[in-house]
Amino acid sequence: QPVQCRMYGSKKKGGSKKGSKKQVEEEEEEGAEPYEMTLDMDKMEEQMQHSIDRFSSELQSLRAGRANPAMLDHMRVQLKGGSATLSELAMIAIKDAHNLIVVPNSEEDVKAIDTSIRNAGLGLNPRIEKNAIVVPVPKPTKESRAKMAKEISGLAESTRVHVRKHRQDAMKKLKNDSKHSMPKDELKRWEKDIQTVTDKYIARVEDLLKAKTREIE
Repeated sequence: QPVQCRMYGSKKKGGSKKGSKKQVEEEEEEGAEPYEMTLDMDKMEEQMQHSIDRFSSELQSLRAGRANPAMLDHMRVQLKGGSATLSELAMIAIKDAHNLIVVPNSEEDVKAIDTSIRNAGLGLNPRIEKNAIVVPVPKPTKESRAKMAKEISGLAESTRVHVRKHRQDAMKKLKNDSKHSMPKDELKRWEKDIQTVTDKYIARVEDLLKAKTREIE
């Protein structure tokens, strides 16, 4: 949430305050006006976490040779009356390490789901078994692993850019806040806090990248 701080205006030119140091401080305290900072650390973290969540979701949708329901969650299924995501039309589960099983909510959608999975560009060849669809997930080839590694690297860099953009936006707000006579040591503290949070989320990008890279090797 925005932080409310008490900022002090600078002394007017040509004027001076007489009296003891204590009196001056008391007079300044009485004349100080609260200022609500535009910098919102909670909001910045929320935005960075959103970038991480999106990156994680994108990684889960990539086929890495292991059966993972997330790879089909957002796939669109073409129906007579329009289209819908597969997760809206069926239950997707792991049958075993290399097979998914899709159980449609309605038997009428079985063929449409089967066709959509085949045409999704994922290199999958499902087969219909009674009222369910079994989806074998083949191991990736050397070429597909190289292509996937490049795609993962690109997604990671895009996420880093988003995280750093949120940092940049926060720094701009802090710079604006600092114009309200913010003490230098307090400014430095805020800058350090922003960088610490940024480093934390960049580290999460690296952890997800390393984990997915190991998964496809």
